Amino acid sequence: MKRNLILSLIIILLIISCKKINLLGPNDIPPPTEFPDTEYPTPTPVPVPPIDIEEKPITVKPEIVSGKTVFGGYAKRFKYKNEWYVLATNEYEYDTDTKSLEKTGKAALLKIANDGSTITKIRSISPLMDLEDADYWTNLISDKLVIEANKVKVLSEAYTTSKFICIENPDFKKGNIVNYSMSGTFIIIKSFNENIKYVESDDLINWNYYLNPITKEYNMPNTNHINPNFLGRYGINTDEYFIVYFKEKIFLYTKYKSIFDEHPDGNRDPSKPPFDYYNNEYYIIDYGKDMSDAKNWTTNYFPDYNNEKLLVTMYFHTDNEKLYFSQGIFGDNKFVYNEKSGNWSSEASIKYQNICFSTEDGINWKADTLPSSDKLTDIRSYVFSYPNFEFRNNMIGYEEPNAAPLEPSYTELNGKYYRTINTTYPVPPIKEIIETANRLETNFTITEEHIKKSGTYQLQVSSVDPNKAQESDWVSIVPKNEINSVIGWESGGGNLFTFNNKIVRLADYDREFQINNQYENALNLSQKYYNMLKTAPTMEDYKNYNYYFLYYKSVADMIKMIKDKGNAYFMPDKVCTHYTFEVGN
Repeated sequence: MKRNLILSLIIILLIISCKKINLLGPNDIPPPTEFPDTEYPTPTPVPVPPIDIEEKPITVKPEIVSGKTVFGGYAKRFKYKNEWYVLATNEYEYDTDTKSLEKTGKAALLKIANDGSTITKIRSISPLMDLEDADYWTNLISDKLVIEANKVKVLSEAYTTSKFICIENPDFKKGNIVNYSMSGTFIIIKSFNENIKYVESDDLINWNYYLNPITKEYNMPNTNHINPNFLGRYGINTDEYFIVYFKEKIFLYTKYKSIFDEHPDGNRDPSKPPFDYYNNEYYIIDYGKDMSDAKNWTTNYFPDYNNEKLLVTMYFHTDNEKLYFSQGIFGDNKFVYNEKSGNWSSEASIKYQNICFSTEDGINWKADTLPSSDKLTDIRSYVFSYPNFEFRNNMIGYEEPNAAPLEPSYTELNGKYYRTINTTYPVPPIKEIIETANRLETNFTITEEHIKKSGTYQLQVSSVDPNKAQESDWVSIVPKNEINSVIGWESGGGNLFTFNNKIVRLADYDREFQINNQYENALNLSQKYYNMLKTAPTMEDYKNYNYYFLYYKSVADMIKMIKDKGNAYFMPDKVCTHYTFEVGN
């Protein structure tokens, strides 16, 4: 009798209702799997039983359409001219009698009415075509899409060129230093030019591909006969140079270092010691800095190879991730005075050839091997023999600075933020499971109605800005009232909209319950917590383990019922394109 009285008191305490229910204390066991990912991997982790819930009155209304056209595989949404547009991978005709789909199109561009009531198809292509065949699709889905007030545009090409002149310097006098690169002809690099090309559209369908590039010319530092900078006293005394944009840096290699920078007249005192001569310098400036100011450029050095310095490299390449140099020649090189000839001449010793290095940031290099040629693009050099020829190099790693960010999957309504538990598992009726757990019962029966309304339990709310919110800030909403409308898990992905103080979620007909292996996953978790329940040391532990057990057992039972009856059985009874939620206080 005493034992029954204690148990009754515990049950009374457990079933005290409140608007916000916290089932688990901070010292209880953590959930088996965190679920922060709203991007819909397949399959997703098993959803975690919510710790906090809020009861709110919810009205769910499926937007029924007269035709049979529905869509699936929502890929992107964006706003243009204050209207919402959505890209759907597939277009179908849905037969409610057989609950079957016939694919009728691909690459659907949809527009949602400003009141959220209707969805209009703007364009799609034949289901026999590839998505890439629709240029409006590839342009609109691009992460380089720029949205302006009256047009959209997409970066189609970004490349650089360079201008230089060749001069015969009248001050040049050949001295006693003999070097094959030394001549009276110098290259003066005048500018580095950025060329950005776009395709654009004002109606999202028809695109103009014939726009001229937007060109910006950046002046290079002037040569200085008195205090030479990295571009030389009279210019660079070489036959070619490489200059390229690489990941927000400008990279310059002038190949041969000019001896005139240290020996203005080409002469060196025979009594001086031999001097080293390597071509292992290159120059970097951060993109956006004043390129005409030599002080903004930094001198960098290619790494040694087995303690040998780089004598020269003649080829650069990229796979759009790394910058490579190949056929690097490493060894020793000194200029030694020859008394017989009266000249200083090079005594080079080649130790290694055909060496390749790569960098991912333009600064740190490591020995590497070149990828296959189909993955490589050669960096074009600027050759003194062709001063008027426009060699182009792609801007490696260039990101469109004005690209429209992806719209967040959450939506805001009356100062609160709403999102969905975007999962491939059906979400069980949380409130009913809580009530069962609070009664300390270990049996809960899943019905078909639970599956048909499982979309109701996917809504979560937070008062914290989602960009700053922790997972613990999101609270699952459970309906305080009876839900009369069917809204299955297939009701859409993670994206929500707000129209006229209502939340809208699209019906995604590409989605199915994922039943392979997920039944076992949920069942194993339920068994784990059932075993813990049987040996729970305290009543509080018993309640917590029972809740987890009932939650995962319900998920497993739902999957089993779906598996037995088939996915089609739980598809909508009427043709609907989206669902509208009205959430009360």
